[in-house]
Amino acid sequence: MGRARQAARNIDDAAQLLRELVAGVANQSDLINRKLNELLDGVANQSELLNRKFDKLIEILEQPGALAAAMPDALQAPPAAGAPAAASAPVAGEQSFSEAMAQLPLMIAERTYNTSHPDYDARLVRNFPGTIFNRESPSENRAFTALTRLATGSEVPDTVWRSILAEALAEASAVPHAQQVFERRAFIENYVDELSRKHKAHYRPGWVNMDDALFLYWLVRQTKPKKIVQCGVCNGLSASFMMLALAKNGPDGTLSVIDLPPVFDPHDPEWTVAGKVYGVVIPEGKTTGWMVPDAYRGRFEVWNGDAKELLPKMLDKVDSVDLFYHDSDHTYDHMMFEFREAKRKLTPGGLVIGDDISWNASLWDFADECGVPAYNFKGAVGVAFF
Repeated sequence: MGRARQAARNIDDAAQLLRELVAGVANQSDLINRKLNELLDGVANQSELLNRKFDKLIEILEQPGALAAAMPDALQAPPAAGAPAAASAPVAGEQSFSEAMAQLPLMIAERTYNTSHPDYDARLVRNFPGTIFNRESPSENRAFTALTRLATGSEVPDTVWRSILAEALAEASAVPHAQQVFERRAFIENYVDELSRKHKAHYRPGWVNMDDALFLYWLVRQTKPKKIVQCGVCNGLSASFMMLALAKNGPDGTLSVIDLPPVFDPHDPEWTVAGKVYGVVIPEGKTTGWMVPDAYRGRFEVWNGDAKELLPKMLDKVDSVDLFYHDSDHTYDHMMFEFREAKRKLTPGGLVIGDDISWNASLWDFADECGVPAYNFKGAVGVAFF
């Protein structure tokens, strides 16, 4: 127990040293500073969790009989000669070790789905960017095979992704009508900037970042899906890049999406409160997924409504799905619902993808449930490979 407490103190010391290091490298790039600050946050959080766990463990083990229950039989002192054998069952009212351990707070919130849990931390929910999970699970998935070739051990280094994403951007930019995507992206960015200045609020276009969009493009190019289904679209940056990849693949692939009807109204005072943060902003007069180039509208289908109701109906209308992408309600139960629904129509070699997978353990639990490998791309997008 003393060693464990010393370990926790060492972590605190390490955090302090790292803070001093951050202060000393202020002249370095913004990227280095951000990475070090993220590391500091993780170390400090681990230290706090360790201390809480050890305090609780001491409290429980100080109860009568708890320490003996915690020790394997082989480590307990043998009874004195002539002494009666120990009872095989615990004394009535006394906790077993497994019961005592069940009361402990989680050291890492990998299996904590309740965000109000005192030990919940989204950064720790199996959130190891660049990591392949269940790699030992058998899979002939094309994207998984390509991914393992890029990996060093169970991780794909950022340096590798930088090169691949740069190539993906160059290729996507050359797809016919891609310029429309970039022009519409610039339009939305200017639109939300103007709104922010006008109302002194914070407006967001509700889309994935470019790295995530390019990763989706890469996945579609690797697996050559014929049918993609997406829940949660907003303006449609992710949908646009998947559509560009479908167009690059050939004339056959289609994309069907589900999202709630646009709700943003710049004339409603509720949407112009100074200091407030507003997401999912679709510009006035635009519709769900409007960023997808006009030339591909014949391959792009939009259903407006609640995915809980519409996803089963959409899946019932198709023979199969090759790629499913979740970016709607990021609660554990809803994400598991969408993943399981998609699986019933998923083809061999298909992908189930989730955005904001660090919010809970749903994608990883789903992959475990199905016995398939999974991958965490930079902490935001997760993929289960079938």
